[in-house]
Amino acid sequence: MRALPATLPILFLCEISFLLGHGLIMTLLGVRMSLEGFPSQMAGLLMSSFSLGFVFGSYWLEKRIRGVGHIRVFAACAASLAVTAMAHGLWINPWAWLVWRLVGGAATAGMLMVMESWVSGESTNDNRGRVLGWYMVISTTSLAGGQWMLNLADPSGPVLFSVVGMLFALSLVPLSIHRIHGPSRHHDIQPRKIRLKALYQRAPVGLLGAFTGGLMAQAFFAMTPYYGQEIGLTTAQTARFMAITTLVALVAQWALGRVSDRLDRRRVILWMAIVMTVTGAIISAVGNASFWILLVVACFHTAMLHTLYSLSLAHTNDWLEPEEVVAANAKLMIWYGIGSVVGPFSASLVMQVAGPDGLWLFLGAAAFSLAMFVMVRLHGERTEFVEQEPFVAVPVMETPHFTELDPRLEPQQLELELEPQEISHHV
Repeated sequence: MRALPATLPILFLCEISFLLGHGLIMTLLGVRMSLEGFPSQMAGLLMSSFSLGFVFGSYWLEKRIRGVGHIRVFAACAASLAVTAMAHGLWINPWAWLVWRLVGGAATAGMLMVMESWVSGESTNDNRGRVLGWYMVISTTSLAGGQWMLNLADPSGPVLFSVVGMLFALSLVPLSIHRIHGPSRHHDIQPRKIRLKALYQRAPVGLLGAFTGGLMAQAFFAMTPYYGQEIGLTTAQTARFMAITTLVALVAQWALGRVSDRLDRRRVILWMAIVMTVTGAIISAVGNASFWILLVVACFHTAMLHTLYSLSLAHTNDWLEPEEVVAANAKLMIWYGIGSVVGPFSASLVMQVAGPDGLWLFLGAAAFSLAMFVMVRLHGERTEFVEQEPFVAVPVMETPHFTELDPRLEPQQLELELEPQEISHHV
């Protein structure tokens, strides 16, 4: 990190502590709800409330950041997360947990917005790509590390909730012991609005892909720990399963992104959807197979799943002018957010009817619907040519402020061997 601004290592330390806590509580809640005998639909409702809070927080807290500054909002959100995390262990009540997850979702959005906009403000045209790379690696590994921390104590007790609260509180320490100011600069491009109808006309696959990405990703993160307990996985196996299936995002986004730079991205999305459909069907059919078989098949599924939103974003950006990217990506985030609210509860309803394997039936059905839509778009429309921008990976969790880190907004700074190509598209 020697070539990066001095502020960034401090922010990255905050990010590590925060995402360790977030990864742990997301997995812990799923396991604990199963141990407490919560019905699957209540578990889904609780997790959907987190996503709802995240969507509201993404927009309400942006005004607070402008009003009182990054550091105060970060401190308020970290404190809120620490308190609500420990409150889970003090009062085991699903309706109380629903309120705390709603608050936790809003506070999580605030933390991510502060870090993303701050990191973007400290980056320059010359180092934005390196900063994005560090941000991706740190965010994904920290999230997976938090999930692995489920092994530290018995999930049926209050200890792990206290650990989560400590991690959220510790995220304040690097900012508190350094003399540090808010972001020093902002992105140079002046955004231009784009209507939702116009965005759909240009990149319908991108819009539906974003919605499906939110639907499936949040259903997976929210309900898989619950699923693991219901099929008899040990706590250690559940932690290992969640951590490994999250880590595959690092390799998958790089590999599939490189492939999509050479082909029509919609065809790549189609094959990803087909793989998710098949793997979802396999897991739902052989749910009693050995843990390692389950893990390997699930890794193929999540490799596609964790790449779906970033590939949908890349496909959409291929059809945009630079000044339209920020507004368009914000709209995609809204649809991702809507999907993330709907996904966990919808998956829980299927699980209520079909049993634990209903989670994979739901994920497979969502992927199948996306595949059918992409096939219709590919075969029913005229052909045009578009110059594809190089693919840029995005974190497993993000807010609209992540757009400011996208090095595609500074095309002259991209140091990539692969040049943009003209790809035959059907629009």
